[in-house]
Parts: sequence; structure tokens; C-alpha cells
Amino acid sequence: MTSLAILKHVSERNSNYGAALRYLIFEHDAETNKPLLNEQGNMIPREEIIQSGFNCDPFTFDTECTELNRAYRKNLSRKDVKAHHYIISFDPRDAIENELTMQRAHDIGMEFAKKFFAGHQALIVTHNDGHNAAGNIHVHIVLNSLRKENVIWQDFMERPIDAMAGYKHHQTRELLRHMQDYLNTMCIREHLHTVDFSLPTDHKVTDREYKARRRGQHVLDEGNKVMVGAGIKSRITEYETIKQQLRTAIDKAIHEAKSEEELKQVLKEKLGITLKESRGVWSFVHPDRNNPIRARSLGRIYEREAVLNRISGIADIDISHPEYANLPKIFLIHSDLRLVVDIQNCVKAQQSRAYARKVEISNLQQLARSVAYIQKHHIETYDALTKCLEGSENRYNELIAKQQENKKLLEEINETIHYLGQYLSLKKIYEGFLKSTEKKAYQVIHYEQLEMYKAAVSFLKAKYRDDTFPTMASLKVDKAKLLPVPKDTELSILKERIKALQIVKTNVDTMLSPGNNLDSVYGKNLSL
Repeated sequence: MTSLAILKHVSERNSNYGAALRYLIFEHDAETNKPLLNEQGNMIPREEIIQSGFNCDPFTFDTECTELNRAYRKNLSRKDVKAHHYIISFDPRDAIENELTMQRAHDIGMEFAKKFFAGHQALIVTHNDGHNAAGNIHVHIVLNSLRKENVIWQDFMERPIDAMAGYKHHQTRELLRHMQDYLNTMCIREHLHTVDFSLPTDHKVTDREYKARRRGQHVLDEGNKVMVGAGIKSRITEYETIKQQLRTAIDKAIHEAKSEEELKQVLKEKLGITLKESRGVWSFVHPDRNNPIRARSLGRIYEREAVLNRISGIADIDISHPEYANLPKIFLIHSDLRLVVDIQNCVKAQQSRAYARKVEISNLQQLARSVAYIQKHHIETYDALTKCLEGSENRYNELIAKQQENKKLLEEINETIHYLGQYLSLKKIYEGFLKSTEKKAYQVIHYEQLEMYKAAVSFLKAKYRDDTFPTMASLKVDKAKLLPVPKDTELSILKERIKALQIVKTNVDTMLSPGNNLDSVYGKNLSL
């Protein structure tokens, strides 16, 4: 899948929670972000929305958030993050191909909010219009940064206070990654489009660049209208940011250059762009800008190794990655390789000469593709072909075994983290029980929390016999030391490679006698 459900996060410092409520319920201009008004000067309600409140009434969300902040004397400073705005944006194809409805998307948003924002006041609103007329269904989740209620500690939380009322939502890069992984899991469950976010983006367009491009395009369109009115035809119809100009220039230079030095020369002399390198990291200086722009900010395919691979004509896969260390040096290509048909055992071919002729032509085409694959990957002998296939199959099996091993280890350490977090977050409630003079009444009120505390203590004591429990930090260090889990994408690459090699080997076995030197195979097939 190449498209996905995207999760976006924005921190809000505006103390006016009503502004978020109005944005989600009423129509707004995409350029100015101001509400649209009808002829009477009133705001125009959005035509199709679904809205819900989580730990609050959706229509009094702003008032309830303000009252909670006052009660805890939090979010009173101008610099405080008052709210967090998350947007789950689904692929437009999901509505057509996978029967994604607004209600179904809203249910996913509610499940997501209950998982990660339990205890917070949140407003969940689903739209179907998409940004900039994209037409995709998306869910807005706006939550008060201050937590209203105590909740059960979860694995993704980093501190005990992340489960306690009166403390704020702690957004980190690790949490956002965990959220996206969970969203991907839900999309897989719901049969929606998804993607592996562990892979870097080919073209990295940040929200800032996207907005700059949108503003620039708007200004350009307005200028072109004036020129057309004056009878002048504009030569520029699409606005490009500085980063996009660099991408376009690099793509052009790659086709002209045959080496890294030639690339630098073409960029400098023909396009005015300076290529700098520091410790193997590339950056580019645009003629209209003094500060360099790092290659990684343009996207994966503009970094040094990827560019040099593109110049040499090699498919863009990071073979230097440790996971590929023991693989045969065959690059993944999406080919049209197919198995040849055994005419001798094909009943239809024996009955019809015309069909047999058609099969013969098809077989020659498939054999030619197989030979092209062999030549491209410099496989010199039949034994080398066999070894490549066996090596790929062995590596695939190793990764599967490694994945299963890691899964078991991760389950064990995640369970320990879960119970330790539960123990730490409920420790004060248990201490309150010990100090209470009315233990029965206290136990009735906090029965569930006390039982959970006891369960956590029981688990930890069974695991650590000396009653010395580890710290959360030490557990996370242990988790980080675990062997890296093989990415599904790596397994997919190997699977595609094995499939291609199996087809090639079968075709060679069918058309030729096994053991022939492939040098002679090349000549024979080229003469066909």
C-alpha cells in the first residue's frame, strides 16, 4: 500500500477553547482560516459532521475545560500548551474501495481517544470534506492538555503522573510513533490503507513547506489572473518552494551526471546550486538562500547514497543496512517475470497449433526476461543462481525466527513495564489506605485501584524475589537493548526476491538442462 491513515499533531496555546469548537463546527476559509459568513453575517454550519464529547459535553467543551484549569490552577500562563489537536486523516480511496463511512471513521477516532486520552476532556469531530478539497474523511480530536481524572497506567506512558488527574498530557516523539503504530494496527484490522512508517519518506514535505507552497500558489494564481486580464500569458503556473526547486534541480542533474564529481559540477555550473558534504552528509545551498538545506529534509531519495545509486542505475535500496549484510547482492525490482509453460504437457497446446505457437512466443518472452534478470544481477553460473535462492530463503527464515523471538521478549518486558507503571501510579492510593483511620470506607471508595495495586505487587514480587523492583528507566533501557525487530518491509523485499529467483530458476530448469554455464545460456537466448 502506498497511502495510509495519517496522524497529525498540533499544540495549541490559545486559551480560547471556543475557537477550536467553532472551527470544527462551522465553515472556514482554507487560506485565511477565518470563518465564512452568510448574507446575514452569521457563521455557516458545516454540512456533514459527526461530533462527540469525551469526559465532557461537546457543546460545553470550552466552558468545562476553562473550569478545570481554574480548579487546578493550571494553563494560566500565556506560554502554556492549553490543548492538543490530533487529526486522523484517511486515504480517499478507503471510502470507495473499503466502504469507509463517516460513522466508521468516527468510531475509530473514539477508540483512539479512549486508548490514549483517557481522563482528558476531548472533543471528537469527523468531517468528510478533506483539506483543500481532497475529499477524504478525517477525524479531529481536540483535548484539554490537563487531565481531569485518574486512569489506569498504560505501557505507552513514560511517567507515573501520566495517569494522574491534575497533570498535563505529555507529548513526545516516541508517543507519537506509538500512536501511529496503533493507528496502523487499527487500519489493518479494518482493512484500510496503511504503510510502514519506519521507512523514511521519498519526498519529505513538512507542514510548514506545504503551507508555504499553498500560500505561494495562491499569490501566483492571483497574479496570473491579472496578467490574463491584460492579455499576457504567464509562463509559470505552478509555484515551487526553495526545497522543491532543489528537488527538481537534483533530479535533472542526476540524468546528466555519471559520478559524484560530475553531479557537483552540473549543479554548480548549470543550476547555481552548491553541494556541500560533511561527514558523509550532504546539504545544498540554493542561489537565493545563504543557509544550506540538508538532503534529509528534502527526502530519502536525495541523500548521498540514494543519489549515487540513482546515478549508477541501481534500484534504491539501502544495502548498507545491517539487515542486508548477509544477503546476496541482488537489488529488488518489480518485474513481469512469469513461469514458462511446458508445451509437452499442455493439453490445449497439443490440440491447437495456433495456441501452441502463442505459448512458444510467450515462453520466449519469459525466458528473455529471466535472462535479463540474470544479467542485471551478474549471476554467472547455475550454481550461483541456486546459491542466491538458497541464501535468500535462509535469510528469510532467520528473520522470521528472529521476529518471533523478539515478539516473545517484548511481550515479557512490556508486561513488566505495565505492572510497574500500575504499581507506581497507585502507590499513593495504597499509602493513603494505610494512613486512613476509616479503612473500610476508604477501601470501598478505592476498591478497584487497591485491587489493581495488589495485582501489580503480586506480579512484581513473583518476578523479583528479593522485593527490589527495577526502575522504569532501567526497564526501558533493557527494552532498547533488545535485538531490533525485523521490519515487515524487509521481509517483503526478501519475499519478492525469493519469488523472482524461484521463477528464474524454474524457467532455466524447464528450458535448459540444469548445470549449464549461464554464459552459454546468454548466447543461446539472445539468438532466439
